[in-house]
Amino acid sequence: MRRAALGLLALVAACARHTPPPPRPAPPEPPRSGVTVTLRWTAPVDLDLYVTDPSLETVYFANPRTASGGVLERDARCAGREPGEQAERARWTNPPPGRYRVGVDFLETCGGAAEEVPYSLLVEVDGVRQELTGRARRAERQPLVVEFSVAAPAAGEVR
Repeated sequence: MRRAALGLLALVAACARHTPPPPRPAPPEPPRSGVTVTLRWTAPVDLDLYVTDPSLETVYFANPRTASGGVLERDARCAGREPGEQAERARWTNPPPGRYRVGVDFLETCGGAAEEVPYSLLVEVDGVRQELTGRARRAERQPLVVEFSVAAPAAGEVR
């Protein structure tokens, strides 16, 4: 009996010393085909994302769908805002070839007094990612933060 009790104590002691490994971070979202533009920030403000497609139509909060297939998938506003990171996202699953322009506007504060806030912008074109950072100033629209092009599919290639 005593030997069994000692064995049980040794097992309990071994388990107490064992610490599980820390949880693994979530894997990054896999790249998607098409075009995705994501604006992120944490300050309590309302920033707006504008993406103008090759036909010069802009997807943004007042025009959430374009004739070229652009969709504003996410629009963050002051109303119903949760603390933490905010994001706005525009996406084309079958983007027309040509030049795209991305703009950012600092529309309003959400009860705070911020005059300038940092943001990050992630542009993904057919799985190739480019990230940049910037600063938005209140009541100062930045019509051209970044510009990129989407190439026409090669002959016989399906997008």
